Amino acid sequence: MVGRAGIAAALVLMAGVGTASAQDGAPDRAAATLSLEEAIRIAKGSNPAFLATSNDVDPAMWQVREAYGQFLPSVNAGAGAQYEYAGVQRFGIFSSADIAVGTTDYLLSHYFLSLNWAVDGNIFFQAKSARANQRATEARVAADEFALESAVTLQYLAALRARDAVGVAEGQVARWEQNFELVGARVDAGAALSTDGKQSEVDLGRARVALLRAENLYRTEIARLMEQLGTDLEGPLELVSDLVVFEPGWDRRELIEMAMSGHPSLRAATASEASAWAQVNRARSSYFPTVSASAVWSGFSRQVGNEEYLLQQTRGSVDRQRRSCEFDNALLSHLPDLPGLTAADCSSHVLTDRMRQQVLAANETFPFDFTRQPLSLRLNISFPVFQGFAKQRSIAEAHADRRDAAHARRAEELRLRATVTQSYDELVTAYRTLRIQERNLEVATEQLELARRRYALGAAPFLELLDAEDSMGQSERDHLAAVYDFHAAIWSLEAAVGRRLPPEDG
Repeated sequence: MVGRAGIAAALVLMAGVGTASAQDGAPDRAAATLSLEEAIRIAKGSNPAFLATSNDVDPAMWQVREAYGQFLPSVNAGAGAQYEYAGVQRFGIFSSADIAVGTTDYLLSHYFLSLNWAVDGNIFFQAKSARANQRATEARVAADEFALESAVTLQYLAALRARDAVGVAEGQVARWEQNFELVGARVDAGAALSTDGKQSEVDLGRARVALLRAENLYRTEIARLMEQLGTDLEGPLELVSDLVVFEPGWDRRELIEMAMSGHPSLRAATASEASAWAQVNRARSSYFPTVSASAVWSGFSRQVGNEEYLLQQTRGSVDRQRRSCEFDNALLSHLPDLPGLTAADCSSHVLTDRMRQQVLAANETFPFDFTRQPLSLRLNISFPVFQGFAKQRSIAEAHADRRDAAHARRAEELRLRATVTQSYDELVTAYRTLRIQERNLEVATEQLELARRRYALGAAPFLELLDAEDSMGQSERDHLAAVYDFHAAIWSLEAAVGRRLPPEDG
């Protein structure tokens, strides 16, 4: 039969083989250090939910600029070009063939520049509303930033607690290994019952199971911390922030005043209320008149694509002038002589080379030889008279939103007052509990040492050693819980106040 010392040696050997295998499978890497301040900084730059919220700041800023830009006129400019093939064109119910108008292709271009300006009551309050909305957005982002700090801090504390729980579990395993060897030696010597050895072996196995669970919980808490940070720090990680235990000495009334004057969530609620008031004024502006003005500059160019067609049109015009002149001369020849009326010289009505060049040169207008059109100015004033109670509904909705925002701000004030009071009382209770657990741990340590010596000398039964060990394990767990309950209570108070409370302020 294998002795108790042999079983202990086998367990230690198996643990050593498992550790060596894990180290052989992964290269040795230095553990990366992570403090609480570094964790918060990383989370602000990588947490997806917070980054999605902070993206609202830029649109709110441009909304303000857009609101002020409404006081300036809008400017539109444009230009275009067009080519039209030769063919029959339509003029209403007639076509170019009906009115004996020749057809040709054309090159067309145009430009325009327009200024439009309009002002109403909405513009005057839109800028104020946009500014209030920007402040509300910034306040919400600040509140979310503080909430992110709170979430990262609490998760960092949870990871620290899980890490220290691993240390407590390792200490318990080490003690049970010593107890197992001690009991095994007494069983082999015939000074103790074999059932004592079996029980110590079971207790050692339970301690090892507790250690495995503690290590698994630590890995889980680290993974949750990485989730809060919005990143993944590869390799082993070492949490390096030191937690200080001190007696809280803050004044409850001063803490409540701090929360009322500067808590991010209360500032966000106040900014939302101001934004709701701006929306009420903006809704009321619908009763104001609207004044609008515009100015338009434009021009065009039109060039005939077929120069022969243009010359034919010019030649036909000159021929009509000559025939008209000849007709007038023929008419005068059949009338009696009238003073001041003489026959005209019709020989000048011919298409000369100079006229042909002038006509062709005047046709060269595409694309930038524009003909300016007259400047167009317009001024309008309109007064809202009746729109089916739409304005009254908008104003009523704005007032309802404003009252909701005021109630939300008041509810936040009441919540902070109650939270600060509760968190302060919980912190004081956690500090007193921690001091009691510290004393309990000291007594349990002394009791365990005494029980172990008495059992080794045969002056105490195995149950006394077992009770002392159980009391020691429970005291370690209670002390660990009290330590982190104290630090969690500190952060809960800081979250309620809305700012950090360093120990020297206490």
